[in-house]
Amino acid sequence: MPNATTDYQLKCVANGHLNSEEKTTTYCSECDSVLRVVYNSPSGDLKYPLQQLVPDPLKTHPTALKKLDRLSDTYNADLSAKLEFQHPTGCFKDRGSYIEVQKALELNADAICLASTGNMAASVAAYACYFNIPCFVFVPEKTTEAKLAQATIFDANIIRIKGSFSTCEQLCRQFAKSGNYYLAGDFVFREEGQKSFSYELFEQGGTDVEYILIPIGCGTNFSAIFKGFQEMKEGGLIDQIPKFVAIQPDQSSPVVEGIFKKEKIVKDQVQTMASSVAVPDPVDFYKVLEAIDQTDGMAVTVTEDEILDALKELAVVEGHFVEPAGALPLAALKKHKDTFKNKKCLLVTTGSGFKDTKVVTKHSLTSPVLSPDLNKVIKYINSGFIGMQKESWGKSRDTFMANLKMDEEHEKLYNQYMSKINKKGKTLSNNEIEALQSLIFDEDADLDYPVEVLDYKLTMRKHGLVHAEVKLDQQGQEIISEAKGVGPIDAILSAIRSHTDNVFPLEVDNHEVDILSPDTDSLVMVTLTLSNSEQQWISKAASPDTLEAVIQAFTKGLAIAMKS
Repeated sequence: MPNATTDYQLKCVANGHLNSEEKTTTYCSECDSVLRVVYNSPSGDLKYPLQQLVPDPLKTHPTALKKLDRLSDTYNADLSAKLEFQHPTGCFKDRGSYIEVQKALELNADAICLASTGNMAASVAAYACYFNIPCFVFVPEKTTEAKLAQATIFDANIIRIKGSFSTCEQLCRQFAKSGNYYLAGDFVFREEGQKSFSYELFEQGGTDVEYILIPIGCGTNFSAIFKGFQEMKEGGLIDQIPKFVAIQPDQSSPVVEGIFKKEKIVKDQVQTMASSVAVPDPVDFYKVLEAIDQTDGMAVTVTEDEILDALKELAVVEGHFVEPAGALPLAALKKHKDTFKNKKCLLVTTGSGFKDTKVVTKHSLTSPVLSPDLNKVIKYINSGFIGMQKESWGKSRDTFMANLKMDEEHEKLYNQYMSKINKKGKTLSNNEIEALQSLIFDEDADLDYPVEVLDYKLTMRKHGLVHAEVKLDQQGQEIISEAKGVGPIDAILSAIRSHTDNVFPLEVDNHEVDILSPDTDSLVMVTLTLSNSEQQWISKAASPDTLEAVIQAFTKGLAIAMKS
């Protein structure tokens, strides 16, 4: 049963110095090392360092402890997983945010602030919103809105800062000191909240494992789970602590490197698809080192390909869709399967796959949008594309075109596209070839184009509208059409429409331009949303030139609209 208590001390891990939480809730006021809550007497109860504990207002049930029967058979081990993605915001961070926000209120903070671009921002914002304390989230300028969506919906105040994430962290610390603001993050009171994992696991009968495999970034969650086991052993709840296994991506592994060197390592920069553990400065490194030493544990790395493989396998075999970091435990188990053979192991799956869907998108073949024509659907299925989608996950797709079956009409269309691209001296990347192939599947080989754009001319001035002059071919008759627009795309479309609207009026509701490979600019994909009265059509085209792709998309959309 969770209990609030003030019977504890705030000690520096490095030198044992006692700190006052009225002065610091982050680092030691004497040496700037990390802190730890030390309770004055052991207990079998879950203790929180609070004067008063409010039951978690967002969490409705423990995260599931799930036996992984199929993977157990595959790897000859007794495997289970703690599904931490079942927390309210889809991530284990909620355990720590629940306590941190209450501590902020207890210390009479006027607001809570943190630097984050993802899981922690969403989690702290959710609890701050419920407990009605303002939340300020500092993020680098290029952080996508998608990553901030959860924090935004929970009324967080988003502060975009020019520079790196480290710059945001430093500025957020300054901001916290500038007023009566509680600095949230991977600090001592978050550790206290996240140790509840271990007590919850005990209540579920899951602590009798031989190994516990945990993804690691800052190290706070790892050290928190270990602290929970330590407290339970001291309180007489358990007799033994399992071996702790820390896992990091090869490309972001300062903790693993430090474990072998027995000293903390800080990187200038790290880069991995498992973005939630991409941490260059692991603040709780020495706590992690202690946990591994005391449990005779391990520290291992996995490659990006191994992460992708585990991510897919966990979803397909066991039905659990996790973020890349959540796949690290399975990736490590697969890589070191001889070590874990016939052992009882717990995998900590930290966050939901819905947190990072772009990874799936990036490493999957995009499904084409087909016309509502049964013959086209059957041709698509028989082309082998669907099978290749499954087989190509996370692997090189250099032979994509060679393995695909296209009918004669679509192969002709593909060759026409490639001819135009080659004439411009462009070479497509594998990603661009895949996108073009998807586009071809949606082409109607028998489409009758009412007009063709033969040539165009743009006149742009420093001030004023852009003037477009377009030469059209309508059934063998050349027509010159002119118009002005607020930009090149608007001017070109207006010039075409000034003639075609007499034949079949169309409104351009929206246009999207996607440069597939910014480094090469070899292929631009344009999507137009066109409408006439109550009907709407989507038309796509591709070209190395944006305006030509726009023209192709519009004339193709006009043909589709007139045919329907």
